[in-house]
Amino acid sequence: MSIKQAFESFMSKSFESAVDSSTKASWGGSGYSVELFDDGTYRVLWDNQIGNLYNSPGLILSVLYLDNEEWDDDPSIRFYDNAEQQMRDVFEQHWQANLNVQAVIADFR
Repeated sequence: MSIKQAFESFMSKSFESAVDSSTKASWGGSGYSVELFDDGTYRVLWDNQIGNLYNSPGLILSVLYLDNEEWDDDPSIRFYDNAEQQMRDVFEQHWQANLNVQAVIADFR
């Protein structure tokens, strides 16, 4: 298992509901995040649950929210495509940065 598998599991099982929660929380100035773990698991957290001093054993990514044009009270017509692509792009940036750091660490060993 890996953080990448945790991310794909989140995207397939919980992404849309997490985006809905993050969108609603954004109206009050908050949001949601997903914490991805090496064992392939994840958890979705309200940002106020995380705290400034929390040192995650995994990777925490902010869950994006829908803007007014993408949101609708009817969940069947909400538009998630932009948020999904942005979430995948952010994950890839973090994933690549982590691979680069691991390569540098390996070079020093």
